[in-house]
Amino acid sequence: MKIRLRHSLAASGFTLVELMIGLVLLAILLGVGVPAFRSFILDQRLRAASNDLNIALITARSEAVKRNRAVSVVALDDDWAAGWVIPSPEPGEADLLTHFSSGQVVVTKEANPSDPVVFSPAGRVLSAGLLQEFEIVAGTGAGSATACVRLRLDGRVEYCKQACPFPDPRPDPCP
Repeated sequence: MKIRLRHSLAASGFTLVELMIGLVLLAILLGVGVPAFRSFILDQRLRAASNDLNIALITARSEAVKRNRAVSVVALDDDWAAGWVIPSPEPGEADLLTHFSSGQVVVTKEANPSDPVVFSPAGRVLSAGLLQEFEIVAGTGAGSATACVRLRLDGRVEYCKQACPFPDPRPDPCP
């Protein structure tokens, strides 16, 4: 006994009206989601660059204490936006850390931009000023995001998601 199934042509697919409604809904979702996603990407770039700089400063400080020698963090090609390096304090050894910028985030040192950050064997910052601040900007124009990384003389690093300088002491609700 054979059973024949009949397929109806009307039931196999979408109508033009259903397809248009689906495309309109997709366009609305993309229109709402893309700007939020762009903001998310800028925030992540900003956070990654801030963390990379923070790690470099903490690494240099701990190496200075561990080796009982001054250790510095130096801008690549005298431009913090290009990246930074922690040269070994021991002659002939490889650099302790090198960070190359992705080019999507701009890092600037506010005071004495070409000077390196030098940590003493006690872990304190050897600097003429009280604070050293690095402004980090992701994106351009009105859609950019800004953060400030502050290095105190005692070697502590502070972060605030706003332009440099941020008030001293650091604001309590600092995102």
